[in-house]
Amino acid sequence: MTLLELRNAVRKRLGETTAAFWTDAEINAYVNQGAKDLSWRTKCLRTTGYISSISCTANTVSACSNEYTISTALSTACYAITEVYFKEDGTDFVRLNPTTREELDVQNPAWQSLIGYTYSTTASTVTTYNYTSNTSTPTDYYWSREEDVFGLYPPPDADNSGTNYIKVYYAYTHTDVSTDSASPTIPSGLHPAIIDFATATGLEDRGWGDRANDFWSKYFKKISDYVTERKNEREDDELIMKSYRNV
Repeated sequence: MTLLELRNAVRKRLGETTAAFWTDAEINAYVNQGAKDLSWRTKCLRTTGYISSISCTANTVSACSNEYTISTALSTACYAITEVYFKEDGTDFVRLNPTTREELDVQNPAWQSLIGYTYSTTASTVTTYNYTSNTSTPTDYYWSREEDVFGLYPPPDADNSGTNYIKVYYAYTHTDVSTDSASPTIPSGLHPAIIDFATATGLEDRGWGDRANDFWSKYFKKISDYVTERKNEREDDELIMKSYRNV
């Protein structure tokens, strides 16, 4: 549905076919808010990005880290990282295991020290960065949207340092639409939910909470239906995995 079609549908539910009470700009804003909210709740917008890995081995040039800033390395629109592959030894991409800092603390309480530290002596003007680092081939990754950080474990060594060695699949936020002929980029199956969101928001803005609650219920029901249907679409994968396990 286009922005114009969505706005007209919202007006019908609000009971106002002209812009006497709700302006077009207001309803357009509600529509875009709804699309953003849906892209966040369902993670329905997916894309792929690449990050260049950096060796954390000891050197005398600069300090290196096994952590990267998500908004810089990928996008400020990134909501969630769903899968990560790594170009192991510069040859083949292999899947990395998702983990958390808490899990790494259990596996190795000193895991954060593997990147080493900056070291220099009073007898020498040479500074060594990542001193006593313990680098290898990354096998795991962790991330935090709130902290805007993505990390590899263990830290990459020289053989695993290169351009676009980290392949990241991630969900991102919706970009506002402003022209009547444009359509929200979220799946068309969620467009009716945008109408419910915009209607509920418009009613709440005018203080009609009871009427708004009815549309909020419809909104969240449509989200639930979408998630259920998305799982049904993967039934072929489940059958493949069942056959694989039974071999």
